[in-house]
Amino acid sequence: MKYIQVVFLLIFSCSLLAETRIDYYVNLGGIKIADANFIIKSDKKNWSLKTEVEAAGIVDVLVKFISTTESEGIINNNKLVPELYKFSYLTGRGSSRKGSITYKDNIPIRLTAEPNYDDNEIPSLEFLEEYGSTSNDPYSALLVHGSYSDPCKFIAQGFDGLRSFRTIFVRAAREEKIMIGDQEVMTSKCIGYFDPIVGYKESDFLDEISKPGSVRYWFKYFDSIDLWVPVKVIIDTPLGGFVLKGTALKN
Repeated sequence: MKYIQVVFLLIFSCSLLAETRIDYYVNLGGIKIADANFIIKSDKKNWSLKTEVEAAGIVDVLVKFISTTESEGIINNNKLVPELYKFSYLTGRGSSRKGSITYKDNIPIRLTAEPNYDDNEIPSLEFLEEYGSTSNDPYSALLVHGSYSDPCKFIAQGFDGLRSFRTIFVRAAREEKIMIGDQEVMTSKCIGYFDPIVGYKESDFLDEISKPGSVRYWFKYFDSIDLWVPVKVIIDTPLGGFVLKGTALKN
């Protein structure tokens, strides 16, 4: 009986993270290029995010690829503080890479990759600290803590070890209903732009997405995980609109 009580104590004293899954399609210029999903877990102290993006439609025929990421960390002062970010990709042509970023006190202290980057690409510890400090990986940077009554007031800063960016919104949120599958969802629409900080080459593509108003996010607040998550994103590009749109929500 004593051992049974110990087992129950261990089970029910463990923090159970609430989970939300969102499935998306990805279009570019009106053509479907990929399917994606986010699996988000969170409680008052910890968070994690798993993503998967896989080629679809004509792109899957021409250029197969699959990309996955896993990130996790703690919640401190209403901020998602990263501790570990893992990434991988594989193409139909056989090219691949996997790696990770390890953090300490919200500062990236180690970037590993296999195969490794070229010698002129490998970042120094000083580079990691300067551009990665207080940042999140490019995916968890999309998540906004529920303490924000307006997700448009949040400035997302993403860092993948080589490149750093911010997403800046230029006006307060406006409520808008959208359809996710057959479900009508109330969202907060944010309008802004992409602000490249380091690691990006000048191009027409970069010029287009850096224009004020070129980026639109529709955030939904999920009470179970106490986070705002984008369920729709449209970014203007020279090739047409890049669209990430939710197709199913699973709590």
